Amino acid sequence: MKTSLRFLLGLLLLAAHAPLAAQNLNLAYAKRTEASSQENATLPASNATDGDNRTRWSSEFTDNQSLVVDMGSVQTIDRVRITWEAASGRNFLLQVSNDALNWATVETVTGNAPVDRGGYFLNEYPNLNANGTSIGRYVRLLGTARNTSFGYSIFEFEVFSFTNSALSLGKGMGATASDSQAGFSPGLAFDDNDNSRWSTLNPTNQTLDVDLGQNASISRIYLNWELAYGVNFLLQASSDKVLWTTFATFTNNRAYYNELAVAASGRFVRLLAMDGGQNGGGFSAWEFKIYGTPAPLPVTLTSFGATARGNGVALSWTTASEQNSAHFEVQRGTNGVQFASIGQLAAAGNSQTAKAYQYFDAVPARPTSYYRLKQVDLDGRTTYGPVAVVRLAGATTAQPLAFFPNPVADQATLQWDAATAGPGRWHLTNALGQLVREGALESQPGSNSQLIDLRSCAAGSYVLSVEAAGQPLQRQLVQKVQ
Repeated sequence: MKTSLRFLLGLLLLAAHAPLAAQNLNLAYAKRTEASSQENATLPASNATDGDNRTRWSSEFTDNQSLVVDMGSVQTIDRVRITWEAASGRNFLLQVSNDALNWATVETVTGNAPVDRGGYFLNEYPNLNANGTSIGRYVRLLGTARNTSFGYSIFEFEVFSFTNSALSLGKGMGATASDSQAGFSPGLAFDDNDNSRWSTLNPTNQTLDVDLGQNASISRIYLNWELAYGVNFLLQASSDKVLWTTFATFTNNRAYYNELAVAASGRFVRLLAMDGGQNGGGFSAWEFKIYGTPAPLPVTLTSFGATARGNGVALSWTTASEQNSAHFEVQRGTNGVQFASIGQLAAAGNSQTAKAYQYFDAVPARPTSYYRLKQVDLDGRTTYGPVAVVRLAGATTAQPLAFFPNPVADQATLQWDAATAGPGRWHLTNALGQLVREGALESQPGSNSQLIDLRSCAAGSYVLSVEAAGQPLQRQLVQKVQ
């Protein structure tokens, strides 16, 4: 199989950037674990806290059984996740204790019917510390009734100190992947729905990434695999979706859930899955969640909006303060993921007073245009702002005149046929709508062409407007480069 360019880029970046340390957030992982019984010597209690979904603890075939984890010190217990084999518990208690003698019940479960994951069964109990009393060194599952005639059988028993919302929640529109199986799109990994998933056909060198909407300090990752989990994979972050920094490396992974503390920053987070694809298929993930704190723009942006106005779109934004701000770059896209620059406005530099900015896009994309700001510091660092969406009526039609090359460095050619355009004029306006250059359009029978000299124009975005017989004929975005 041919090695993909993305995979090679990931390996190069891995060599250039040593991965930061990642901490497993499961408080029960590799901790001393004991049980009231075990089915046989190959199914000890320690299998339930070893981070390996291929091993399990199984009790004797009677109802009243227990599993106890010693976390080594007093901890806050706010969430417990149990990955059962088919032999699950129907009635049980989740309890905490400081001394393994006096137990406080934090969750009472009756008539349990765990979620069937196809190869395992799942229960997850959040917000156990809602009243501030779920604190202890020991956590116990006390089973009083089974769902089968067998014992209690657990692949993994996990304990966490938190329950909170992810930065990636609702960001599915900004998710992309190198490959997706029909009906299993990348956005389904970010919908907070454990019954929908992203899946690939290809079992090697695949990527899944999400746009958080702005730069963020990333502190935690939650990755919930389907049976087709990644064995070897990287987690990476980027501010521009071009250069990626690896912040966690997984080798020989054997867990359906990867939940860990990390130290990373960026607007985009990517899973680079190198191999795995269990059961002969590709990679498949139910949920990919990113937690952390959004990083504020170097400017205090109080508003950003885009409104259809005539045939164009008017953009406006205001700032309450600015620090070392060089300029704003206005970017436009057609899918909310990929953007290109269409204009630039100078910023205030350093200011503690309100500033207002306006930009007019005379040639928006149809039927939908996505806009965002790229703020550039005086030292060249960049930050991206929120995205605004404008839906416009009509579709793009063929242009009666050809203008090339575009982008243009010095001179460009305007070409047309006399049958579509008679004598008229052309106008070149800048991003503020100010007239920069204009000239006559002389038309002869047959094919016509005319040079337009832009050497005296500064680099940036312009709008070329052509009229014939007093009527607007064409408006086109022109990009002038140095």
